[in-house]
Amino acid sequence: MVAEDMSLSSEYLMRDNDVKFSRQFDDVFKTSGVEIKRTVPMSPKLRAHVERFIQTLKFECLNKFVIVAEKHLDHICRVWSRHYNEVRPHSSRDHLPPDFTAPPEEATTVRLSDIVCTSKLGGVIHSYVRRAA
Repeated sequence: MVAEDMSLSSEYLMRDNDVKFSRQFDDVFKTSGVEIKRTVPMSPKLRAHVERFIQTLKFECLNKFVIVAEKHLDHICRVWSRHYNEVRPHSSRDHLPPDFTAPPEEATTVRLSDIVCTSKLGGVIHSYVRRAA
C-alpha cells in the first residue's frame, strides 16, 4: 500500500535459502515480474543494515500492537517511518533525523514550560518541540 502510494515498484526480491520460502512464495513474485535473488549460503552479515532496521521497527513499534489487518499495519508503519525519518534523532547523524538537511538551531536555554510533547500511535511515539512564539 505505501509502495503503491509512492509509485514504487520492485525489481527483485533478495532472500536467503531458508526452506520456509517455498516455490509458491517465489511464484507470487515472479508472476509480478520480480526477479528472485538468493543470498550466498552461510553469509549472516550480508544484510546487516536491513536486519537492524527490521529489529528497530519491531522493538520500537510493532511489538507494542496487535495488528488486525493489512490497512492497520500500513497505517502504523507509515506513521512510524515518518517519525523515524523526519523527527527521531540518529546518533550516526549527529543526533539529526535522516531527512533533516538544514543546519540545527543554536543551542539556547529553554524553559520547561516552553516545551510541548506530541504523541502518536496511542503514545508509542513521543516527540518534544519548542512551543511556537
